[in-house]
Amino acid sequence: MTRSVSPRRSDRSNTEMATIGYLVAVPLFALLLPIAPVLIVLWLADRL
Repeated sequence: MTRSVSPRRSDRSNTEMATIGYLVAVPLFALLLPIAPVLIVLWLADRL
């Protein structure tokens, strides 16, 4: 049983939160993409 102050609405999708999630994820991915090769090299060097 979910305890909530307001009842859950199932008549609409959660597009607002999905949009916010995409707005956070896309810039984060764009920032991490150039750093990925460096992180991979450091991870491989650590494994040796």
